[in-house]
Amino acid sequence: MKVERCQHKVKCDFAGCGNFADFYVSKRGLIHNEFAFCSSCMKELYKILSKECVPKAIESHYKPNRRKRDEQTD
Repeated sequence: MKVERCQHKVKCDFAGCGNFADFYVSKRGLIHNEFAFCSSCMKELYKILSKECVPKAIESHYKPNRRKRDEQTD
């Protein structure tokens, strides 16, 4: 997927939004799909997606074992 700045005067693809698009979200492949979004709709979409897709923390092998640390302090 790719996000690009819109170079042409195109309307936003969200229903009910009459603004001109500022961004294209496209997926290049056999079927070429592009969705055009204005800045306000893109921000709203980002807020919704950030609630659904939260990245998880990386499990590091270098973290000290908490159980050993707790046993040493007792």
